Amino acid sequence: MKGSFLMEDNKFDINNAENTQEFVVPADEEAPSPAPESVAEAEDIEPSELAVIEEAEAKPRRRKTAEKEEGSGRLFRRRKTARPFLLSFLFDTLKLMAVLIVLAGFGVFGLVMGVAKAYVDTTPSLDVSRLTRSERTSYIYDMNGDLITTFAGMEYRDWVDISDIPDMLKNALISIEDVRFYKHGGVDFKRLFSAIVNTFRNENTHGGSTLTQQLIKNKILSNEKSYKRKIQEAYLSYELENVLSKDKILEAYMNDVFLGESNYGFAAAAKDYFGKTLNELTIRECAMLAGMVQKPYYTNPRANTYTRFYEDGTNKMDVTDKRTDVVLAAMYKAGCITSEQYKSALEEKVRIVEKSERTKLYDMPYFVEYGVYDVITHLLEQRGLDDTKNNRTAIENELRSGGYHIYLTVDPAIQNLVQETITNWAEYPGLQNPSASVQITTNADGTTMEVLQPQASAVIIDQATGQLRAVIGGRQEPTLKKQLNRAYQSSMPVGSAIKPLSVYGPALDLGLSCNTPILNAEVPIDGYGGAKGYPALGSTRWMGMIPIRRGIERSLNIVAARTLFEYVTPQVGAEYLIKLGVNPSKINVDGPGLALGTTGITPIQMAAAYATIANGGVYNQPISFTVVLDRDMNVVLDAKDCQKSYRVFEETSAYMLIDMLKDVVKNGTGKSAQIDGMTVAGKTGTNDDYTSVYFAGFTGYYTCSLWIGHDLYSEKLASGSTGGNSAAPLWQAFMSKIHEGKPDKPIMDVSPVEIGLAQVTICSVSGKLATEACMHDIYNPPITDWVAVDNMPSEYCTMHCLVEGCSASDELAGPYCPSSCRYNKCVLLVHPDSVFARLKTVIQYDENGEPVMLNENEYDYLDYFKTIFPNGVITELDPEHYHSYCLRHGKVCHVHGSGGGGGGSTSLEALVSKAYELIAEVNSYLAEVQTLPDTDRANLISLVNALQAALPTENYDTIKTCMDQLKTNYTYLSGLYPVPIATETDQPGGKETPEPSEPPSPTETPAPTDPPGGD
Repeated sequence: MKGSFLMEDNKFDINNAENTQEFVVPADEEAPSPAPESVAEAEDIEPSELAVIEEAEAKPRRRKTAEKEEGSGRLFRRRKTARPFLLSFLFDTLKLMAVLIVLAGFGVFGLVMGVAKAYVDTTPSLDVSRLTRSERTSYIYDMNGDLITTFAGMEYRDWVDISDIPDMLKNALISIEDVRFYKHGGVDFKRLFSAIVNTFRNENTHGGSTLTQQLIKNKILSNEKSYKRKIQEAYLSYELENVLSKDKILEAYMNDVFLGESNYGFAAAAKDYFGKTLNELTIRECAMLAGMVQKPYYTNPRANTYTRFYEDGTNKMDVTDKRTDVVLAAMYKAGCITSEQYKSALEEKVRIVEKSERTKLYDMPYFVEYGVYDVITHLLEQRGLDDTKNNRTAIENELRSGGYHIYLTVDPAIQNLVQETITNWAEYPGLQNPSASVQITTNADGTTMEVLQPQASAVIIDQATGQLRAVIGGRQEPTLKKQLNRAYQSSMPVGSAIKPLSVYGPALDLGLSCNTPILNAEVPIDGYGGAKGYPALGSTRWMGMIPIRRGIERSLNIVAARTLFEYVTPQVGAEYLIKLGVNPSKINVDGPGLALGTTGITPIQMAAAYATIANGGVYNQPISFTVVLDRDMNVVLDAKDCQKSYRVFEETSAYMLIDMLKDVVKNGTGKSAQIDGMTVAGKTGTNDDYTSVYFAGFTGYYTCSLWIGHDLYSEKLASGSTGGNSAAPLWQAFMSKIHEGKPDKPIMDVSPVEIGLAQVTICSVSGKLATEACMHDIYNPPITDWVAVDNMPSEYCTMHCLVEGCSASDELAGPYCPSSCRYNKCVLLVHPDSVFARLKTVIQYDENGEPVMLNENEYDYLDYFKTIFPNGVITELDPEHYHSYCLRHGKVCHVHGSGGGGGGSTSLEALVSKAYELIAEVNSYLAEVQTLPDTDRANLISLVNALQAALPTENYDTIKTCMDQLKTNYTYLSGLYPVPIATETDQPGGKETPEPSEPPSPTETPAPTDPPGGD
């Protein structure tokens, strides 16, 4: 470029710059030698000639004409007469004063030089590294390497190499600030003199300091206005010019100069004011930025355009424009731009960004802010520092100003999709207190904002790596920085979603299996505490012996609590939670805390814990970044080096947990989380009194935890809100979108047999290997399910016993029972010391919550033992001895007697006799009761006829069945429509009793009795 300062030899083009010519003696001419100060100094005078000259000078001289005096070489003649005293005194005084002034001058000069030397001696050493040690803006990127946002402190600075700074911008700066930058050695005396002159002329087009001096002042010295600072500044400037190239000095200056609004360096200012990179700047924009160097506040283009106005309402952009025009003139004068470029730049209109991008909130704030928090956490650990507020603040400031490059694991597509779904979800549960649906909160700056309730938080993690893909800290995306991020700042109760983590996972590790039976009944659990000693039963539908698989599927609280206290222990359950990353201070080491989920767990911790199950039992510490680089692109943090990873659950336990959690989604409380064509497993959670709901689950791709609740735990969700009907549907809404187009993928892609599992059939009561007797228990049949080979039971069930029964009486078969009636009857033998025997002792509670023991005749309707074990007997005998005992002491069939024909005719005759008695009694009832509805009357008559028809068959079972049906209906109707009370008679009792009719012969078929009134 014509007139550019940036020529190849870094020399200034003098033809187009200011008149800076210097006069020098031509090389081919000799400079005149100085005249000797005395005659004696002449080198070519002989001694004899010198004596003649001295003698001639000593003789008196005659008066000569003016022309001769000029040629004599003497200008003055010695005075012959004495000078007047006053005049002589005056001259002597003047000479003395002259001598004194000269001496004083030398003294002052010496003093000044001494002071200057002292200032130089105390000058700070020149540390060149400080010139590039400026605060630099850091950068945060997503998982794809795309920039999310800058991260800066009080100084926003984008460092740019000199090679990437356009020449036009360099020329603009040099033209107005240091026109002889490439010529001087650090201090430009001509510019300094020019600046002084301009000051007297009331002009201020440029200062007196060079760029080198300004850089020294800004980076090494201070802004103190003193001679000391100026002397030290000049000294260091000369020193810097000797150790650093002009380009490096210019690079350091252009990246460090303050340009208003926390912008340091031209790159930061260009982006902030114009929204452009340096290479996109126009000539006028370059001049405008260069013009801001002297007075960045007064020439701020944004302020002068949008916030500063004259009284007439016009803005003050003319201040910036006038300064810009001065810079353009300097550029033109220096030959950096042509006449056409100059004129065009004067007319150019510059668009100023109204609001700084840095005042706007960055994208994905929930994830970005957690990512910074996570990086600080690992830096504290790396440096061995305590996790205190002060240490965190110090490292955050370092990250903001250190020019770091932070690469996060966030997937923008997933993060934005989940946030949008949660924000726009229209099916949040209601609140028991509708007025609490909006909460007013106060921000750090004192402003207030409305927060919708209930709130929600979700976290998605890649279980294979532990890398977080989405962090949603609230139902609404933040509008300010550092708002409440519930994903890691709130430890919420998770309800039954805790059971696989603190109860069932540890239980499987300790040897239990999917088909281990657990008693689900209101029987106190040792150690549980509370008034009753057990949690609420819930539905009685699942009362009895429940396998762990069913306990998870139906989220049965008693099953979880009993498993915790009888197999795991709370201490072990808490240890597992700690290994899964839960804060120990938030764990309630008791029944409600570990079995019901009152322990506080953050959504990030919950996601990582469930990801451990999906990852085959291996815990990967949740990580939000992959790598952190410093300004020189050196690795500061690498997730592979600092992320913790270790096994928590056995691989077999993880597989069984996954298999059971799939049933929760297929058939249990989590049906609403199903995704078409995708394998899903998970667990619901509902907290006590509807404080919040939860769903945590996974596919073969991702693990996700979701919480819904009010920020104030005192405010409850609407009654009936559960994890299944409130959390699972929202979880499914965004997870199904995330998995669109993805093929189904197994959660654990392993063979269960190869990892040490086997299908084993066990007794559903004793939990031991099932025997033939167990197979005949129709009330509690055995269960076949996965069992870890290492924990396979080796003992067979000793609770079930087979005895021969008679189907006619459902009693022990006697010697006379026909073979057609004989069958293997399963009896469950319960030892008196067993927990099952405690079912016979039912506990109720009075109005004060005190236990009340019921006597045996008071609790038939509460006899859990009969309900759960209809075939059970309480005995100390084992199966072998019990069978012998039954034969001697048991109740033998009363139907089949000692008669011939393989059957007991006496017993049959007795049954027929009772049948005739019943028929007679019913006929009498029909005759006496006139209020009986016709349909009921017809029903009884029909049953009487059926029994009469069955009697000739002599089939015991048929007769008894018809007799039972008639008796049941008769008993019911006679209770509703009793026989009317007769009037008093002479006979005692006041009611006539009809004579019983003679029963017909068993071989005869009695004629049907017509009811009174006919029908």
